[in-house]
Amino acid sequence: MLEKRNSQAMGDNARRSALAQEYIVKSREFQSAKIVGAYSATGSEVRTDLLISEAKRMGKVVALPRTEGDMINFYEMSSTDELIAGRFGIMEPPPTHPARRIDLLVVPGIAFDKQGYRLGYGKGYYDRYLSEKKPQFAIGLAYNFQLLESLPHDKHDAKMDAIATEDGILYL
Repeated sequence: MLEKRNSQAMGDNARRSALAQEYIVKSREFQSAKIVGAYSATGSEVRTDLLISEAKRMGKVVALPRTEGDMINFYEMSSTDELIAGRFGIMEPPPTHPARRIDLLVVPGIAFDKQGYRLGYGKGYYDRYLSEKKPQFAIGLAYNFQLLESLPHDKHDAKMDAIATEDGILYL
């Protein structure tokens, strides 16, 4: 799946990322959220820049994850200028303003299935965060080819409430 995602043309990924983000921005969950948790896209991941800028424009608090030990914690982001490369080279906010409970959490992944399970990068950061912090609504963000019928999962895997692709939002 990563190989397929990495082989997509940059222009095509940008267009598809924009469409998927637009679906999230138009959703009732985004519109009603006061605190939006997102991620700094890296490599061929679906971009989040449009939904972050729209959230900021609407006066919402935007929080991004920081890797701290074997956990991720979300911190408010004032501006992209303040982001610094973290442990895995992913841009992270400084640990100055911890986010309160996140209303809408946008989650990256290698693949998602139609039951809401995700295949991440193998460290369990998002599964632990989702099970401990329990954001109000978690939505996976992916390209349509990353949405599969089913994935193997176990009792530690957290489920998404929805998955957004360039084709729309699948509510689960």
